[in-house]
Amino acid sequence: MRLSDIKKVGVAGGGTMGFGIALNFALWGYPTTIYDLNDQILEKSAQRVKKALDIFVTEGLISRKRAEETFKRFSFTSDMAKLADSDFITECIVERLSDKQELFNKLDKMCPPQTIIASNTSALLMSDIGKGVKRKDKIILTHYFDPPHIVPGLEMVKGPGTTDETFDITYDLMKKVRKVPVKVLKEIPSHLLNTIQRAMRYAAIRLWAEGVASAEDIDLGIRASFGFRSPHEGAMMHADLNGSWKWPKDVSAARAEEMISSMPELSGEAKEKLRKRYAEGGTWFVDPDRFEEAVEVRDREYARRLKELYWGRVD
Repeated sequence: MRLSDIKKVGVAGGGTMGFGIALNFALWGYPTTIYDLNDQILEKSAQRVKKALDIFVTEGLISRKRAEETFKRFSFTSDMAKLADSDFITECIVERLSDKQELFNKLDKMCPPQTIIASNTSALLMSDIGKGVKRKDKIILTHYFDPPHIVPGLEMVKGPGTTDETFDITYDLMKKVRKVPVKVLKEIPSHLLNTIQRAMRYAAIRLWAEGVASAEDIDLGIRASFGFRSPHEGAMMHADLNGSWKWPKDVSAARAEEMISSMPELSGEAKEKLRKRYAEGGTWFVDPDRFEEAVEVRDREYARRLKELYWGRVD
């Protein structure tokens, strides 16, 4: 199977995430079917699609003509059998394992062998969802972030039987519909990005509960500091650009031990991997020979964001 073989897309579940996931595909040319349990849900899904397209038009992302053409690519149905001719299906129903397993097994029996079936689960494992499914080579996890038609990032995770071909086709499909897919190399509960996001949220709530700051000031601090930086750099690039890779070896070793002591859940193997990484030193991925150039690129992007979000034009 090749990317060009994907002609039609299906989405099972037209709620908060489903309508937006479907919009990604329809906007970039794919006839897209949304399936849900009844006409009332489907009507609400259609209205959400129309509102999202209207926002795209009024904010200058697309033309009114493109919005109208996009909506014409949608079909809405309460008959699951109408998903059977889809080449790629995304499941985004309630986060209940038994319901997802039942749906996957129905789709497995209903669809032709080449159909790829993905789940948008935010926490469950593909290995559990896909139990009983025969096409284990054609199932995959694509976890979007709300609102899924706007937030570009998503994470992709293989199930135990997912082939490289399925993984690569799905990756290419996500790129084609203008998403930013992140390849997760290992199944873990809540996946990669939710694990990171949850750690920040739990820390913020703990600090609020301990009276360190108000909820408003905690959010303000996040948005105006590392949240301000986040569109340009994540944790690894920030470590590169702040020059920590230039630290003396004893300082780096001390930092590694500090991190290890704060993460008691780390396995022995992971602890040694971390110690070795900090002993070796060097950047995570920024080219050291182009360090000053990378810093200037960052600073220019930050200056544009500062103007847009906070200062305006001073004079």
